[in-house]
Amino acid sequence: MRFLMFLGVFTFVLAGTGAGETNLLKNGDFSQGAAGWSDVHAADATEIAVVEAAGRKALLLRRRQAAAKVQTTQFNIRLKPQTLYRLSVTGWGDIPAKVALRPSSSSDPDFFNLCKSWATSTAPLETGKSPSVNTFLYDSGLKADSAFVSLYLSGETPGEFHVAAISLLEAGSSAPSPDETVIVHLGDSITITSYLSFQQRVEALLQAKLAGAFPAKKIRNVNLGVDGEFLGEMLDSGRYDKVIRENYKKIDVAVIRYGANDRRMYSVDRFKELLGALCDNLVGDYPGIIIVIGTGPYIHGSENANRHQYGPYWQAASEFAAARNYPLVEIYKRFEAEASEKTAVKKGDAHPSAYGVSVMADAEFEVLSKLLRAK
Repeated sequence: MRFLMFLGVFTFVLAGTGAGETNLLKNGDFSQGAAGWSDVHAADATEIAVVEAAGRKALLLRRRQAAAKVQTTQFNIRLKPQTLYRLSVTGWGDIPAKVALRPSSSSDPDFFNLCKSWATSTAPLETGKSPSVNTFLYDSGLKADSAFVSLYLSGETPGEFHVAAISLLEAGSSAPSPDETVIVHLGDSITITSYLSFQQRVEALLQAKLAGAFPAKKIRNVNLGVDGEFLGEMLDSGRYDKVIRENYKKIDVAVIRYGANDRRMYSVDRFKELLGALCDNLVGDYPGIIIVIGTGPYIHGSENANRHQYGPYWQAASEFAAARNYPLVEIYKRFEAEASEKTAVKKGDAHPSAYGVSVMADAEFEVLSKLLRAK
């Protein structure tokens, strides 16, 4: 059964790079050995090699010594402006691996660091004995004109991961269209959940839900959340200017969820001021934009965190939304109603699990679907 599943996955991946489609990654099926990929080697602590697996070539990433770094990269991938790219990886293994798409801009040297693609377009690949496919849709915006793609082992545990195929394909234009609704998600690690696979993240779940509910509408979700970010950093570092305002011509809806890191930086009142500044920027730069505010999660069994750490900032977000008459996605109450540790990655943690993200997506869908019906 596993062998049949394996062949079925390969058929899917190879069909995706068939006639009329060009893989921007050289030797993405490893049929030419290691051509195009860096750091292929065999050593005492690590190994990167192209091997035979179930009758096909596959890239093997192996760690023999705990904490040893195992990474291979393909450089100098040319990107076009305002273009959608679909990154797909098929693989399996007994320890976690990651794929990273790291764009840069020849016209703006700051873009590489400010876009923080180590979070937005990097994700773990699912472990297991049978291959799984991980897919991500990337919008190059106006700035990104080149990139590199890396495959690497995460964590420190010895073990191995096989990559059967990897492709980066053009998937259409992202140029502004009056027929398309672009929804951008802004926030911190609770929004981006970079520890989850691409298809487990809120934008992917919402994309599927909205496509099913509105088959006649063209809708696209973009997640620009970043681990550790707070409003002051977004506004003062240049990230808002260079990664959002100068990079995206059209944003129709912005779903904003901050507070988890802001609580360490400034008071609730200052948090509201900065949230207002971000919203004012968006309204000024994208006339007609709809702002949606989100609260953060209720942490089951951690009343101190709910009442004194995170809770005041979630309450401030709710009050801010009410004062400005913005739609509110009440994640806190949804998680509280769940009354379960399943919504968090671990007990007492504010970060949502894959199940928690599905609860978030349900809550956001309810709000967004009402807005879309009114458009």
